Amino acid sequence: MTKLEAIINGRKLTEKLFGLKRSQVKRALEAAKDNAEKQKEDASVAYDELFAKMADEDADYQSIINAMLCHKQLIISADEAIEAIKKDLDTEIPEAEK
Repeated sequence: MTKLEAIINGRKLTEKLFGLKRSQVKRALEAAKDNAEKQKEDASVAYDELFAKMADEDADYQSIINAMLCHKQLIISADEAIEAIKKDLDTEIPEAEK
């Protein structure tokens, strides 16, 4: 039994029969994926804008690079995080926890 199935099994019979909970979880995952994509786009724009700040006369390179690092980490990790959540929901749970 996967974690997602265990979550669904804890719901009322009518909800299980119509697969409402499963579809709700899948819709929530898709919404999270869309949100992650938006965050990636925003981070990409901000990352590119930071390059322009490096040309400023009084540029604080350390602060700019630290900010760039945060944006780049978000760009790289956004998709991986969603896939990790999907994988976690699909993992089998031990028999003792069912």
